[in-house]
Amino acid sequence: MLDPVIKTIDVPCSQKQAFEIFCDMSTWWPLDKRSMSLMRADGPAKRLSVDAQLGGRIVETAIDDVEHHWGTFTQFNAHHHLQLDFHMGLPAQQAGQVDVRFTPLNATTTRVELIHSNWEGYDDMAEMMRNGYGSSWGMLFEEAFAAACASE
Repeated sequence: MLDPVIKTIDVPCSQKQAFEIFCDMSTWWPLDKRSMSLMRADGPAKRLSVDAQLGGRIVETAIDDVEHHWGTFTQFNAHHHLQLDFHMGLPAQQAGQVDVRFTPLNATTTRVELIHSNWEGYDDMAEMMRNGYGSSWGMLFEEAFAAACASE
C-alpha cells in the first residue's frame, strides 16, 4: 500500500471563499501545464468545467474538442469538505481519491488539507501516479490554488 500525498496550506481568505475558489478550478488550475489536452492533443485545453455538487463531474474540453472526465464528487459538504474519485483521463474505475478539508483558523485565514490516496485504484500505474502527483500537487495546490486565494 502506497502512502497518501498530504499537502496542508493556510490561505488568506475565509473558509467559504477558500472552498468556493477550490471548486472553481477553472480559475486557478494551470491547464497550460497539466491537462489531458497537452498529452493527447498537443496543446492546452480549451476549458475546465466543474459541476461542484455531490455527483458532479470535472471535465476538460481539449483543444480538439474531445472531453476528458477527470473525476466525480463523491462527498460534498459545502465550505467544509469535498471528496473526489480522481482519474484525470483514465477510465472512471481506475481512480484515486482526493479529499480536501477546509478549517477556519480565524475570519480571514483557512487551513486547507488535501489528501490524495487510494493509489491502488490506478492498478498497475499506482506507483507512477503516486510519484507524479507527489510533486504535481505542490505546483497545483500549494502554488496555483494558494495564489488564487491570496488574490481574493
